[in-house]
Amino acid sequence: MRVRKGREGEAEVVKLLIASTRTAAGKTTVGLGLGLLARAEGRSVGYFKPLADRIVARGPVIYDRDAELFREALALPDEAEHLSLVHDYATLIEDHRDRGGEDLKGKVVRRLEELIPGKEVMLIEGPRNYSYGSFLGLSMGELSVALGSPILLVANGSLGVVVDKALAGAYFVRSHGADLRGVVINSVPEDELEEMRTIAKEALEGRGLEVLGIIPQATELTLLTPREVAEATGARVLAGEGGLDRMVENILVGAMTVDQALKGLRRYKNVALITGGDRTDMQLAAFEVSTSCLILTGGLYPDRIVLAKADDLGIPVLLVPDDTYTTARRVEAVEPRISPEEEELRLVQDLVAENLAWEELLGLE
Repeated sequence: MRVRKGREGEAEVVKLLIASTRTAAGKTTVGLGLGLLARAEGRSVGYFKPLADRIVARGPVIYDRDAELFREALALPDEAEHLSLVHDYATLIEDHRDRGGEDLKGKVVRRLEELIPGKEVMLIEGPRNYSYGSFLGLSMGELSVALGSPILLVANGSLGVVVDKALAGAYFVRSHGADLRGVVINSVPEDELEEMRTIAKEALEGRGLEVLGIIPQATELTLLTPREVAEATGARVLAGEGGLDRMVENILVGAMTVDQALKGLRRYKNVALITGGDRTDMQLAAFEVSTSCLILTGGLYPDRIVLAKADDLGIPVLLVPDDTYTTARRVEAVEPRISPEEEELRLVQDLVAENLAWEELLGLE
């Protein structure tokens, strides 16, 4: 494979800003796959997420969860907190309004310059959507121009959502003078692949937006684990810690009679059952079917027999203080995360390798 050359034959740093049409479109999956492929080709890879939006705070250290994933998966030498920059966007807006703010765009450019030395490929991950950061001049179109990086747009959803949001995103970033390489349609269910490969591709390319890839949905990357639910909801793990990495395929609320609940539980597999902490009958019934975890609401501790049974079966019991309705809303909002485990990273790498024009994007064709 050829590596793009700059002046005097020196290898030119390939930069790519990965933006998305909406939250959870799959920027991280696509970016990580590209990074893994570049590394497999012997390229030194860097990562930067200017606008952190998945905040983790451990004592005085604040960093972005995606930055930590890339650091681990790509064995980057930088600390996670150095790989992202802006951590509290709402506060920044208020400060900028009240006091004029600081030159954040300049800070972003300088941080990228600090991270680039020694890198052949620099992946820059955008926040939740292409317009995020607009108030401070940090939208994806504006950052693309400031950082001298072309954009890859990631889209997902139904046919209409993909086409409309991708075209809107393309119009937005190009209005700032950004170089948009194209779009990748991500996480497409098997029964929708054909219409994406024909109707969506034709519609987008007919409007001047190249489709660089269509990535099938990988169920393994769309499922939650009890561990992720516990971390996102602040739940206490009362029992069954050995099962925290089970897969959760369905979320059910047990607010009815046991007989009614069992009908639903038997219809689905790998269920996270949300029920009151005082519903011992419901909790024990859940152990008879395919249950991944129990989420007990109201801050009410379950009976000891429930905890003992959960430990025996390796089914996590999570305790939250909120009511059942609030808990259900919070659990449904939890986004699954990619882990740095070898098997999952291999899946991500293969998905991108087989379904995206990655060599073209990374200047390796």
